[in-house]
Amino acid sequence: MRKPIYALIAVLLNQPAMADLLEDPVIASSLPRIVTADENGKTFALAVGQCLDVRLSTQAASTGYDWFLAPGLSEAVSLAARTVTTAGNAMPGAPAQLDYILCAAALGTVAVTFRNYRVWEKHTPPAKTLSFTVTITP
Repeated sequence: MRKPIYALIAVLLNQPAMADLLEDPVIASSLPRIVTADENGKTFALAVGQCLDVRLSTQAASTGYDWFLAPGLSEAVSLAARTVTTAGNAMPGAPAQLDYILCAAALGTVAVTFRNYRVWEKHTPPAKTLSFTVTITP
């Protein structure tokens, strides 16, 4: 039963050494569906217990812009993890990858929104917004 956990860790850490685990159909079906900013406005169907990996591009310690999950997320979806991945000793401004793992916890339809902004600019509209819908079935 540990195979799916190891495969998920391998995917999140981009470790090719464990890529052979992904060929197992049971493991592949248990991994989160990757969602990017290119999928703005789409609807995703999940079963209770399945997850989405919302993968967003950002910069390492740069201008202060960061992606944040908008408040008001329904209890039908829970935030399981938030990780930031950079290449080695990334210089400020270097590309980075931000992953939010969202898991379906209960039946329903949920609007999910991410906003890209500077936390200290409270009255400034976000520079970017990503919104999508998650429909959760049994």
